[in-house]
Amino acid sequence: MAEFPYRSLLDCLCFLANRTRPDISNAVNILSQYQNNPGKEHWKGLLRLLGYVKSTSFYQLNLSCFKPKIVAFSDSDFAACRDDRVSMGGQIIFIGQAPIMWRTFKEKCVSLSIMEAEFIALTEAAKEMTWFDRILGECCDRRIIEDIQEK
Repeated sequence: MAEFPYRSLLDCLCFLANRTRPDISNAVNILSQYQNNPGKEHWKGLLRLLGYVKSTSFYQLNLSCFKPKIVAFSDSDFAACRDDRVSMGGQIIFIGQAPIMWRTFKEKCVSLSIMEAEFIALTEAAKEMTWFDRILGECCDRRIIEDIQEK
């Protein structure tokens, strides 16, 4: 696999996932776990993701001039990793209809139930919302967070 530019292509997709493409964030997270020793299946997955990015290049982040509502969503995939049974979590924060912060992450401990995995993901989203609320409070002299939902 040394002849394939796996890391270079993954770095480009990681740049997109971190800046403008929350829809590929989870796939990039999973593929990046195999950077040291990627197999042919990982290369095929990377090419499939690149094809998806090319076919959806018209996607945009749209912001408008109304008084926006900030909403956060979180989710967890219980025992997602087959190797160590650690759950994957994810969160996304919107202002209006535009995502402003998103991430997927491997949870730091093994959850014993679906509910525990969901609470861990929700706690991470609540921490981000609290941080975001404080930043907006300092910048705008008001807090505008209305809702934290777990979906």
